[in-house]
Amino acid sequence: MIKWGIIGTGSIAQLFAKGLKHAPGAELVAVSSRAKDKAQEFACEFGAKRFYGTRDDMLADSEIDIVYVATPNHCHAPDSIASLNAGKAVLCEKPFALNLSELESIIAVATEKKLFLMEALWTNFLPSFKKFVELANNGAIGEPLLLQADFGYNSPFDAKKWRNDPAQGGGSIYDIGIYPIFAAMKLFGEPEKMETIKIPSPSGTDQTAIIQTLHKNGKVAMLASSFAMNLDTEAKLYGTKGKLTLHRMFHIPTKLTLQNENEQKTFTFSEPSNGYQHEAVAAMNAIEAGLTQCAEWDLNASRILMGLLDMAMGL
Repeated sequence: MIKWGIIGTGSIAQLFAKGLKHAPGAELVAVSSRAKDKAQEFACEFGAKRFYGTRDDMLADSEIDIVYVATPNHCHAPDSIASLNAGKAVLCEKPFALNLSELESIIAVATEKKLFLMEALWTNFLPSFKKFVELANNGAIGEPLLLQADFGYNSPFDAKKWRNDPAQGGGSIYDIGIYPIFAAMKLFGEPEKMETIKIPSPSGTDQTAIIQTLHKNGKVAMLASSFAMNLDTEAKLYGTKGKLTLHRMFHIPTKLTLQNENEQKTFTFSEPSNGYQHEAVAAMNAIEAGLTQCAEWDLNASRILMGLLDMAMGL
């Protein structure tokens, strides 16, 4: 049995806790929040044995094996480092950090402590996305050449929300643009060139971002993220002999359509939960095998993705 603690009680923490119930061998032991009453409510709703009013109080709980960091973006690095220094393995919600330098500081502590560390980029572990990549790589649409992927919704600007606060790592690229960028990286590898157009919000965060990437062998990606408009939120991969479409919302368990010269086929994926259990299972399997990284999404992959986010942000 792998015993979990969760830092944070927001929407992502809630989704993860729901998924964790469907991860064999997982037990939610504790949760922490700066507002202890919220931690108590969370513990009651999701079956955590204990709740804490501070992160450090929870990290002193000797029963916890691994911590899921589900705090706002600017807290990911300090919360991950504190957890590692407390002797806990870490699964940190994406983005791993606010820049590559911050990420390297997390990795350095995990390496020193010989502890498991992974970025919680859950889409990578979903059966729907895995099938998308498998079909792309096995010639189902010939040679893949162009990815069109976006993620956007209309969210009226509110300066009080952390997603609109530059100091808290706000903006569409970090929050939702990471998914199209990840998809391009997963399919085509690290790009040779990236161009970004950003439309700022009143607070200076990127409200909308348009990103184009050029990869080896003439492969290209056209990507977008936005808090200002409803986008299709699909991933369409065009090849020399057909097309793959991961339908709305492509980053979650969804349906996949293959169209080529010979057939049109739709794949559907039945989930017992919300899909968050897959990343938890991957982390637990690695820990039980005595590993400090997950082969399916290792720290070098996170480094590359963080570097692409830095480029997209103009850092």
